[in-house]
Amino acid sequence: MQSQNYYLENHTQTQVIFSKILTKVITLYRHFVPNDIRNRRNIHLQKQSDVILIASYLWALQEGCRTASAIYRAIRHNFFPDNFPERSRFCRICQNLAQSIQRMHYFMVSDICQNCSFGLIDSFPCALCQPIRNLRATLLSDVANIGYNATKKLHYYGLKFSVLVSDTGFPIDYVVTLATVYDCDIALKLLEHSTLSLIYGDRGYVDQTTKEVLEHYVIQLISQLRKNMANYSSFKNHNISRLRKPIETVFSSLEQFGIEGLRSRNL
Repeated sequence: MQSQNYYLENHTQTQVIFSKILTKVITLYRHFVPNDIRNRRNIHLQKQSDVILIASYLWALQEGCRTASAIYRAIRHNFFPDNFPERSRFCRICQNLAQSIQRMHYFMVSDICQNCSFGLIDSFPCALCQPIRNLRATLLSDVANIGYNATKKLHYYGLKFSVLVSDTGFPIDYVVTLATVYDCDIALKLLEHSTLSLIYGDRGYVDQTTKEVLEHYVIQLISQLRKNMANYSSFKNHNISRLRKPIETVFSSLEQFGIEGLRSRNL
């Protein structure tokens, strides 16, 4: 058990990371969580406050804990071995605070977007089984199907995640669709309410009709061009590739968190 990644050797660094998360959570909680949630009945009887529970949960996720039991063990071992709610109560409180966490996330993203120069859009596959089982898989059959990922040159059964990222590498919004949905169709849904006026995409977003529709929302979508298209320029494609590095870094981080290997059996 001591080999698990949540049993950390550098306790000083652990406390520093947790302190930074807690400071941010306290600010967001005070400003954006409604009073009826903050002052709900019997809240004074909790062993730890809401901000402590939220910060602990986020810290455990950041450290790579994937399951509820792993998250709970990591928190108890590193921070609160004695004075902490039992596991069932902790999970119930976190579930009840889910909407408050989403509200905090929304306002934090809105604040970050005010200082963004442009956005980046891309998608990645989320396979629900190995390729050899594509034709036999039935998991989430109502929302999943067989699609093709050109980057990985892979046919997969699963879902497609489309993500909008800021120029600093902060995920702003996302959409989950069938694996066969065209990237440009997803872009319309993902960007129609975006506050960013300039978006860069890869070769999957070359559809001119989509760009014209987005112009009505005062959004300019600039994409890399394919070699067989008019006005193709390797220099422009290279510059866009350099601008798109933050979203590639985000996808790499999400992959380390296990986003492409979902263990959930429902949405």
